[in-house]
Formats: sequence, structure tokens, C-alpha cells
Amino acid sequence: MHTVCLARSLSALFVAFFILMGVFVLTGISCSLNAPSIQPQVNGLVVANRLEKALKVLNSQPHAYGPNNELLFLLDKGLILHLAKHYPESIETLAQAQRKIDALYTKSLTRIAGSWIYNDYTAPYQGEDFEHVLVNVFQALNYVGLGQIGEALVEARDVDSKLNVINSLYPPQQKNVYREDAFVRFLMGILYEASGTAEDINNALISYQKAAQIYAGDYEPTYRTAVPRFLQENLLSTAQWMGEADFAPYRKQFPQAGFIPLKEKAQKAEVYLIQYNGLAPIKVQTSFPFPLPGGYMNKVAFPHYSERSYDTKSSRFIAVDRQRRESQEESELAEPLGAIAVKNLENRRIRVFVKAALRPTGKYLAERGLERKAQESWGDPSIPWYRSAASLYNLFSEQADLRSWQTLPDEIRLARLILNPGEYKLRVDNLNSNRETIEQVDLGTVILKAGEKKFFFIRTAL
Repeated sequence: MHTVCLARSLSALFVAFFILMGVFVLTGISCSLNAPSIQPQVNGLVVANRLEKALKVLNSQPHAYGPNNELLFLLDKGLILHLAKHYPESIETLAQAQRKIDALYTKSLTRIAGSWIYNDYTAPYQGEDFEHVLVNVFQALNYVGLGQIGEALVEARDVDSKLNVINSLYPPQQKNVYREDAFVRFLMGILYEASGTAEDINNALISYQKAAQIYAGDYEPTYRTAVPRFLQENLLSTAQWMGEADFAPYRKQFPQAGFIPLKEKAQKAEVYLIQYNGLAPIKVQTSFPFPLPGGYMNKVAFPHYSERSYDTKSSRFIAVDRQRRESQEESELAEPLGAIAVKNLENRRIRVFVKAALRPTGKYLAERGLERKAQESWGDPSIPWYRSAASLYNLFSEQADLRSWQTLPDEIRLARLILNPGEYKLRVDNLNSNRETIEQVDLGTVILKAGEKKFFFIRTAL
């Protein structure tokens, strides 16, 4: 009798030992599937404006993000290439990211099942909905950098199509708050206006109208981003050109906005500053443990965004002519990327929480089934060990998915100067919350021609 009890006890010890070993192995796997360890290093190099060094790190370790984070690798690399003004390479890399996004819609059901049993890190990172849309936004800006207006418009138009497709996948009560993009509509208006044909001026007016509508009806109440003054001015210029019937309602809507008629603008040059400012928020985990019947412990974990601080709150875009006369405009917030990220995740909180809550339930049911089998094989002495090991596994394995596109800026700011043809030195003065200059960025010398539109991009992260 003593021999039987000893055998059962030893069996129980061996079962518990192997279960505990499994816990630590699976925990190790879980950790290895977390957001790639070199991503913070790459992000730090971007913040320090060491873009070529960041690209060198990525190119020297193309698989360092891990097989489940290939999309993150492509998103980070594509954006860094854009910031470094390697526009053709950025276009190709972001095209790869788009193909990866498309492929992930048909990913293995086995990997999906694994994400419900263990945690989301067992499945490839699919990206947030807004991140999918930003691929097209930055592709459009890549083509703007190359001066290829037609291709930029194609990518910009795809933003609206992609948002419609994304939201069509969800029930009406679960659609994302991010349904339209005001900044892209504004950009489309600028690009259409650049061509100068009657048809494109009409298209520009339509784009400006839609952008103003989205800013006023969506961006301002949701993200506290009002209709930019430069948009008001461009809208009034194109509306006046189209005729009094188009012009009158917008003059009434924006009575304080000054504007230059299109005929007069055609004799001048426009210089746009597109400033990627700040640090996008990062995901952090909220979790809480809870008891389950039978002596088991489990945990629910879900992500939320945490804002990162930075000093540059605004900026001045300045042009100095050969007589040392200055023209300047202060930048305005055009795309609140960080706020969009936060709202997008908050908006799908119910979907995230349901999955976070159902996964512990699935684990618990599976563990109770194994408990019954263990009890049939080894009897009661093994059960406390098993429950302790299973609870330890539950607490360690349940992790919220904290992966995100970390090299994104927090916001896109826009400024515009309308200048007489000639030679100018351009710079950007970055301002803190007290409107004091904390940094000057030299953009070099440019020679401007009448009717010309030029774009300059800068990245400020501190």
C-alpha cells in the first residue's frame, strides 16, 4: 500500500515537474514572440535623427524582428526610408508591407487558433486599421517628394477606398471612429490645384470642401483638430474661381480668412512644409488576475496607448529673400496621428476585451479537461500540483499584444508660404509650449518660379 502511494506521489511530482517546465518554456516562447527587441533601438535612432544608422541596423538584421513581426519591420523600414528621402526605396518597401497586409487576411487558421489559446504573439502582427491606411498616406507623400503628382493622387484616393473596406468588415455598432481622413483630402486638393486645369481646379474645390467638412464634423469634436487656416484660404481661392454661387457660402462660413485669388497666386510660388512632429504613443498593458472555480487563477490583459512627451509644440516656417526680408507662417496641426491611434484602439475596446476575456475561459476549460484525465490516471494527490502549475502558466502566458508602428510621429503639421518668384533661404524654427524657439532647422536655398508648388519634409521628435 505504501509502495502504491509512493508511486502515485512520485508520478504526481513528475507530472508537476514537466508541467512547470512547460510553463517556463511556453513563457520563454511568449517572451520571444513579443515586440522585437531591436525596435526600441531603431526608434531611438530615428528620434536622434540618425536615419542612415537606423537603416544600417535594419539592413544588417533583416530577420531580427522575428517571423511574426515581418509587417512591423517593413512599416518601420518604409517610413525611415521616406524620412531619409529615399523615396523609390520607401515606395517598394511600403508596397511589400501592403502585400503582407493583404496576405495576412488569408493567414493560417492554426495561427489564429493559437492566439486564442496562448496569446496574440503566437499570430503574425496584422497591424491596426489606421496603420493599414497610413501605408497609402506615406506612399502618396513619397510620390509628392518625387514630384509625381498623378501617382500621389492615386495613393491618396486609395485611402478613402481602404477606409470604406475596413469599416465594411464590422457591424454598424462596431465601426471604427476613424472613417475618413481630412489631411489626405486636403493634400489631394493641393495636388489637383497644382495642375491648374479647369477640371482639376474643380476637383481641388471638391477635395477642399470634403476636407473642411471632415475637419469640422469629425476631427474637431473627436481629435480637437480644427479646420486649418491654409485649407480655408485654398478653399476660398478655388471657390471664388468657380463663381459666386460656390464662393458665397464659404465666405460666410470663413469670414475672417484672408485669401489670394487664383489668378494672383499663379504669379507667385507656394512652398509647403510637411512636418512630422513628436513621438507616437506606445502600447502598454493593463491586466488583472482573478480566481476561477476549482482553485485556478487566471488573468485578463489588454492594451492601451500611453502618450510620449516631446518639447516641440509648434513651429514657424520662414523664408528670407536676398534683401534679408523675412516671410513667415506658423504651422498648424493637419493630421493628429497619435489621437487617431488612441481613439482607434478605444473604439475597438469591446472587441479587444471580448477576446481577452474569452481566452482565459478557453484555457480554463482545456485545463479542467486535462485535470479530469490526470485524476483518472493518478488520483487526487496530483491535482493540487496540477492546478498550481496551470495557474502559473495562465498568469505568465496571458499577455496583451503591445506591438505597434513605433517610428510614427505623433502628428503631421502643415505650413504654407506664398512668395514672389526669386531666391530664398528657408528654415524652420521649432517652438516649445511657451512659444520660445528651441531649435532652428536649415532647409537650404531654393529658387522659386511663378506658379510653382514645392514641398519640404522635416522630422522633429524632441
